[in-house]
Amino acid sequence: MHFAHRCIRAATALLFVLAFFYNMVSAQTVATRENTSASFLLARLPTPAIRCAKSAWNAAVPRLDAEVTGDAPASCGDVPAAAPAVRPCDSASRAAVGCQGATDFVRTNLEAMGKTGQKISRAREKVLEILGTENACSAWFREKGSNPAATFRTLRFELDLHGEEFIRESRDVGPLDLYRSPFVAKVMQGDGAYGTVTINPKGAFFSVMARVLEVNKDGGPFNLRGTRLLHVGPYAGDTLSAQVLTLLHELGHILDILPSDEDNVDGRSVHNTNEVLRYCSAEVELLSKRSTVLAKR
Repeated sequence: MHFAHRCIRAATALLFVLAFFYNMVSAQTVATRENTSASFLLARLPTPAIRCAKSAWNAAVPRLDAEVTGDAPASCGDVPAAAPAVRPCDSASRAAVGCQGATDFVRTNLEAMGKTGQKISRAREKVLEILGTENACSAWFREKGSNPAATFRTLRFELDLHGEEFIRESRDVGPLDLYRSPFVAKVMQGDGAYGTVTINPKGAFFSVMARVLEVNKDGGPFNLRGTRLLHVGPYAGDTLSAQVLTLLHELGHILDILPSDEDNVDGRSVHNTNEVLRYCSAEVELLSKRSTVLAKR
């Protein structure tokens, strides 16, 4: 009986030692997992609250903190509102809604052309002023286009560096001598928006006078016969009025409100210029008076 009692105590002690040893082994295993399987353990932690920052749209977006690993959520908080639609620019107005600060690329290109581009740009702005207000001139152009200012603003400009430079005098043609001045500008008939106006650097847009070249009816050598003043309608060459009248004339061809006058056959170009003056003389004349006043100051 005494022996049995000792066996029971020995067995109890053995069980106590085994239980203590098992707990020590379990604690070491957990410590090892903490050092080698951090992502595994984090995957089983409660999901942390998503932290958000504000973007430029003032909408919540996910923010990934340094201590958190794994993929960031695709979205956070409220769905951002759709971006407002961009309103198309009204080419007739730089101050159009949705177009603040819009670049006038035609004007930029003209500025890059130096002094000649500055003269074209100045005349272009005056034409836009005329077409952008209610007057007989703008009303006439609207007969062929609802917004002639918008069309005109899109037109590009270039120089014909090989353009005519002489006034041609034809003699022995009837009782009068005929003078044909170098062309001032030209466009493609009915070209419409984004057309190109080609200007002759040696014509009346930029020049006050040109040399006269005598052309004989029966041929033979050409003879230079001094110089003559250049004009566009009643206005002297290289003046703002002549330049504005030139651009209005070319717009008439762009919109097809004037008939073609290539090579000025039968004086058609002169007739077309007079037609422009019929409707636009008041506005062009006002420019002429302003230029005269400024010149006297």
